Amino acid sequence: MGLNLLLLLSNSLVLVGILILLGSLLTVRRILRSFPEGRSHKGWFTMGCLISLFVLGYLAYVNIFWEKHTQATDLIVPGVFFFGACFVLLSTFLSLNTALDIIRICELEKESSTDPLTGVYNRRHMEKCLQEEIAKAQRYKFDLSLLLIDLDNFKLINDQHGHQVGDQVLTDISALVLQELRSFDVMARYGGEEFLVIAPNTGPGYAHILAERLRKRIEMHHFFVGSKALKIKLTISIGVSSYGGSITTQESLVLRADNNLYLAKGQGRNKVIADQSKYPLQV
Repeated sequence: MGLNLLLLLSNSLVLVGILILLGSLLTVRRILRSFPEGRSHKGWFTMGCLISLFVLGYLAYVNIFWEKHTQATDLIVPGVFFFGACFVLLSTFLSLNTALDIIRICELEKESSTDPLTGVYNRRHMEKCLQEEIAKAQRYKFDLSLLLIDLDNFKLINDQHGHQVGDQVLTDISALVLQELRSFDVMARYGGEEFLVIAPNTGPGYAHILAERLRKRIEMHHFFVGSKALKIKLTISIGVSSYGGSITTQESLVLRADNNLYLAKGQGRNKVIADQSKYPLQV
């Protein structure tokens, strides 16, 4: 192999390796933008720092050994540099694709389990969670309660102000209710203007207290919606059911809550009805 060709090949391998490493840094940057703050984010930041050190090492090698390769064996180190850079690029590229795939899967799972308007869980996810909580209640003798919430006279809001205002009210109410719930409570949109709250480890007395707190919170709240900042007052009715006795299945829990909600509506709305005859309220 001619000396000029040898020098050209060895220097080219190192220089191309540097360009490949710089491309790897761009890939790492995209990964850092994809990951939230945390252990993985810190790990990839460290990876970016190491790749930067590799780039400096390659540049130092070029500076020291430029035009000093005189035999074929001198191609070994530049070759290792080149293929090492290719390995780094391939690793970061595959990691980026994996991260993007995971993000897409998480987004699809979220879309399949949440209500697109309010952002709370949808009915299908609620049914899955309720089955799991009933199984826990049966196995470990845990308390479990349901709150079925319905917006009083919600149709009037849609009729008087339009569906966009109605949608905003639904979104605002979802946020207000979530603020009053615990981290392990599950809220789902059950129907058009109905919401269901699964309250694990909650007996009938405390479920009634929670329902009353939600009712008062909504009753005292002023909803300012629309471009004209419409001031809307709204109330809710809540039916409460609790696991125990003959109420041991998903169907019976939901049916009891629905019946109690119907009673609350029939007694003038803006009311909470629970199984107080069977479960006395404990404050």
